[in-house]
Amino acid sequence: MQDLQINVPEMQGLVFALLLDGKGGAKNLSRLEVEQWTPDKGFLWLHWDSSATDTKSYMMQKSGIPALVLETLLEEEEDRPRCMSFGDNLLLFLRAINLNAGEELDDMISLRIWCEKNRIITLREDPMGFMWEIKEHLNIGAGPRDVGEMLDEILSLTLDKIVEAVSDIEDNIDTAEDKILDDIEDDEMMSKLSEFRRNLTEMRRYLAPQRDAMELMSRQMLSWLTGKDRFFLHENANRMLRIIEDIDSLRERAKINIDEIANRGREQMQQNMNTLSVLAAIFIPLTFITGLFGMNVGGIPWQDKAGFLITSVILILLGAILAIIFKKLKWY
Repeated sequence: MQDLQINVPEMQGLVFALLLDGKGGAKNLSRLEVEQWTPDKGFLWLHWDSSATDTKSYMMQKSGIPALVLETLLEEEEDRPRCMSFGDNLLLFLRAINLNAGEELDDMISLRIWCEKNRIITLREDPMGFMWEIKEHLNIGAGPRDVGEMLDEILSLTLDKIVEAVSDIEDNIDTAEDKILDDIEDDEMMSKLSEFRRNLTEMRRYLAPQRDAMELMSRQMLSWLTGKDRFFLHENANRMLRIIEDIDSLRERAKINIDEIANRGREQMQQNMNTLSVLAAIFIPLTFITGLFGMNVGGIPWQDKAGFLITSVILILLGAILAIIFKKLKWY
C-alpha cells in the first residue's frame, strides 16, 4: 500500500493522524481535531512527511516540543540511528529498508520518532509501507494500545522488512554458490556477488548503531515504559544483533565466492599459459631445424627426392619425444 498524504492545504505534510482508544483501535483525526487535541483525550499518533515544508512549520509552531529537540529532530544532515531521552520523553532515530520501486536496498530510509506518554510523532523522508500496516491493525482493533506497544510494533515491523531483504540476498548468494559448485558459467556472477557484498556493507553501516540504539532504549527509565515493554524492546535489540551477525556471515560468504571465482579464473589462465609454454617448447627446436634446412647454401643433406620425407619424419619423432618428456615432467 502506498504511503499517501492527507492533502489539506494547512497541513500538507501530515500523512495521517490517529487517536488510539487504548484497546487496540483508533480513529482518524481531522486537522482541526489534531490542533484541539490535549493529552487527556487519549494517545495521539502523528505521522509526518519530513520533506514537506508544512511539517517544519507545524513542528516549530504548534508541536510544543522543546527547541533543542526540534533542532535535532528536523536537522537535514544524514542521521545515524541513536536514542536520547529528554526528561520523560524519548527521541529515537532509526533506519528502515527502502522497498520503494526503483530504489536500492542499501539506500535505507530515515525514520525519526518523538515519544511522549500520550503522544508519538513519526517523521519519514520516503514512503514506508509498514506504517500503513500498523494503521490497518489499528483500524481492525488489533493494533498497539499505548506508546510502549507502538514502539515495539514499529521496531518489529522494521526488523521484519530488514530480515526479508537479507533473506533475499542470502537466496541469491546460495544460487551463486550452487553455480560455482556445479561449474556453471555465469559471466555476471562476479559483479552480482560484488553488488550483494556492497549492499550488505552499506546496510551494516546503519544497522550496527541501530542495535546500540535499541539496546539503550530498552534501558530507559521512563514512566510510560513497563517491564513488559522493556523486555520486548530488549528482544528487538537481540534480534537486531542476530541480523547483523547474519549480514557479517553473508558478507564473508560473498567474499569467499568472489575469491573462488577469481582463483578459478587465475587457474584457467595459468593452464592456458602452461599449454602455450609447452607448445612453444616443442616447436622452438622444430622451428630451428626447419630454418636450418631452409637455408639456401650448399651442403644441405637429403636434397634428393626422399629429403622432405626424411626431414618430416625426424620432426614428427622429435616433437613426440619432447611431448613425452614434458608430460613426464608434469608440465601439462
